[in-house]
Amino acid sequence: MATTSSTIAELYSDIVADLIPYYDNYVLLPNPALILNTFDITGSSGNAIKIPLTNSWTAGITVGEGNAIISGNAVKDFDPTSFTLSVSKLGAGSFFTEESLEDGGYAVVRQALLTRLSRAIAQATDVAGFNFMVSGAEAALTDISGISGVTNDGLANTVLATADLAVVFSPEAMAYGIKRNPVLKMFNDVDKDQYEMVATVRNGFARPRPGFIRVIAASNAINEATANLRCSLSMVSTSVANLRKVNAPTDASGFYMVALSAAHEYHLAAELNGVGGLSTGAIGDLSVLGNQALLDGLIGQAVGCRFFRSNNVPSALASA
Repeated sequence: MATTSSTIAELYSDIVADLIPYYDNYVLLPNPALILNTFDITGSSGNAIKIPLTNSWTAGITVGEGNAIISGNAVKDFDPTSFTLSVSKLGAGSFFTEESLEDGGYAVVRQALLTRLSRAIAQATDVAGFNFMVSGAEAALTDISGISGVTNDGLANTVLATADLAVVFSPEAMAYGIKRNPVLKMFNDVDKDQYEMVATVRNGFARPRPGFIRVIAASNAINEATANLRCSLSMVSTSVANLRKVNAPTDASGFYMVALSAAHEYHLAAELNGVGGLSTGAIGDLSVLGNQALLDGLIGQAVGCRFFRSNNVPSALASA
């Protein structure tokens, strides 16, 4: 940071101090309630983590007196396997001029820069995480055929024109690793009398338990006219039932997690309150707040999951 301005130095210091808290506030996936397995390798060598993974186990057996216990079981050894979590660098940057600080005001510029940088790397983290959850890679999906290694409890590819994906998952389905916490660097371009700020973070995801993830593909149209193309509570319930069938762990309160798009959120709300005649309206005309309370409370308990809306789940995917 090549500058003699005390105001610029103070701006830089303030943003550095607040970048991580703001980033943490905006990021969804590294939340330990959603991803239980988190690994911090800051300060260590390498950019990948090899993590042991225990094999599945079989039920115990009835053993006759004097008979062998181990040899009677199908799985005799602990036999741990492993998976690798690799990290990549995510970054965002912005320019600002001396005039913007002088004319716009210190507080306005500071807040705008802090929000822009922290939310940009937070969004990149969530986008990469949801892509990995659905496909096993951080690259963006272009069509529904990108769903890989997990089961689609939604609609067939040939039915949909374009679709959003909702993800129903166990907190133990994914793993998250951090190599570099959010950091900020600044450069003064004296020729243009402006400053360049860049925020970076190094993190990554892995899927140790793909069987603990279910995907719902449904229409990405908010006002989808065809009832069976919308995301429904029945689809969510099917995913939850399938997770329970394979003994996928829940959170401490007994819930799985559902991350869904704004369109799918509307579909579920419409199913509850009959907006536009999209359902029978048996529950009555609830407010938006009432819908959310119902989803989080009565419906969430009945279905067995917690609902989260995110604009970072794979969306607007073409049919295969």
